[in-house]
Amino acid sequence: MNYWIWALHYDWATPEMVKQAIHYKDCSPEDLQKGVEKKLITAEQYKEITGEAI
Repeated sequence: MNYWIWALHYDWATPEMVKQAIHYKDCSPEDLQKGVEKKLITAEQYKEITGEAI
């Protein structure tokens, strides 16, 4: 699992930080989707970061 998913899960990172990570290609929407599937992040967090519903 991507570091940024764990960081969101444990509140080590904010959604804004993850948006920047996506911009720098350190994380992807696919990584976020996997995090939702494994219940590490919420669908609301996914939508806030990507702007799209899952």
